[in-house]
Amino acid sequence: MSGGTPRSDRRLGLWPALAVVAGSMLGIGIFISPPEVAADISGPGYFLIVWALGGFAALCGALSVAELGAMLPQAGGDYPYLRLAYGPGVAFSAGWLQLLATFPGSLAAMAVGVATYQLPILAGPGFAESIHLGPLTIGAPAFWAAVIVVVLTALNHIGVVVSGRVQLFLTSAPLVILLLASVLLVGGVGVERIADWAAHGEAQPMPSAAQWARAYLPVYFAYSGWNAAIYIGGEIRDPGKNLPRAVIGGTSLVVLLYLTLCGGYLSLFPLSELAAVGEAGTAAARQIFGAAGVVGVTTLILLAMLGSINGTVLTGSRIAFAMAEGGDCVDAAARLHPRFGTPVVALWGQAALALVLIATQTFAQLMDYASCAMLITGTLTVLSVMVLRRRLPDTKRPYKLHLYPIAPVLYALSSLVVVLVLVADLDASVFLSIGWFALALLFHAVVIRKRRPTPPEGALAVAESGGERAP
Repeated sequence: MSGGTPRSDRRLGLWPALAVVAGSMLGIGIFISPPEVAADISGPGYFLIVWALGGFAALCGALSVAELGAMLPQAGGDYPYLRLAYGPGVAFSAGWLQLLATFPGSLAAMAVGVATYQLPILAGPGFAESIHLGPLTIGAPAFWAAVIVVVLTALNHIGVVVSGRVQLFLTSAPLVILLLASVLLVGGVGVERIADWAAHGEAQPMPSAAQWARAYLPVYFAYSGWNAAIYIGGEIRDPGKNLPRAVIGGTSLVVLLYLTLCGGYLSLFPLSELAAVGEAGTAAARQIFGAAGVVGVTTLILLAMLGSINGTVLTGSRIAFAMAEGGDCVDAAARLHPRFGTPVVALWGQAALALVLIATQTFAQLMDYASCAMLITGTLTVLSVMVLRRRLPDTKRPYKLHLYPIAPVLYALSSLVVVLVLVADLDASVFLSIGWFALALLFHAVVIRKRRPTPPEGALAVAESGGERAP
């Protein structure tokens, strides 16, 4: 079965959709990124500022894509909006950048992070030993990261409703408990210290532009996922109302949690120590509760990580599905399971790419690779709000962005500045992402456009007719 959206009869309600957004955001980044940010930033005040800026940018992006998702609620995430706004060439290039970098890179980074930091604490030191499969020896983090990707892909193979329920559980418990714990931590330990920083400062030099950009990249990775609901827009009930609520509500909850957690980290560690702890969540738990409390906190972190990986598996596979329907990916990617109605070829193709990256890249390389790709595609998507306001002024918009055009402009400016600084700093990841995008654009111009001179404009017809497409 192919055509339309993944068969679901719009069975996802508000709370599972919100959990997909929050779970996609609440990932390894908030535990791994703070030490990386601390290593690039010279003072605690600047540390909090970069996290606040990242949260503000995420909210601007969420507000923008909420309008897009309510206007055209279908599977495929950014791809349909990019095709409407910029044409098939840019949509093709951005879609392939997401297929090759954003989603498999994110899956691989999060799975390797879990296998490196959380699983050995819960399973014991023997868990970190290499795995021997006949003549082949595989490092433990790579092996267990691959297991995580395969198991959660199999769960999504079974169906979106099962995955949505699992997502709600994996997200709600750690989100609520971590938020309460971080509020108590800041309230009980950190308020006085943070207030002292605000009143007197630390006479630290202003970070350079390159330092700001390097610090912002892991923050951007930590906040990524704020657009997750638009990838499953075709599977959300009453999307005109529930999709904007899921995007904005989920993003707001996670931004609040992240800022509170960062304040908590600073209340426990001087910035120089925070830069050296490796994984901040477990280090904070050990500092507060000792060895006994580490297991409980690590379990919560593990649940949050699995929720984030599950949300990424669910949303990322819809890109290949939508591209296949538009003729920009192999036809098999649009194939749905006859019983479960899920895009099984897209799911397992995404898993295969993630497994290749797990086997070939380090954790830091995976984070930078995915983050730079997200900067490019996310900026194009947010700016498409402005393009489509001009191109399709009469299209029905159940939710209309109130901060227009402030939100999309601010988001785009923040991303553009970071990309330019990274280019000037000769960062390899940003050149690789730009290279993938440019090669895909060239391939579309030379091969695809000649092969298909009049590309299908189904998404445009849907938008002009009111934004719905029959499954």
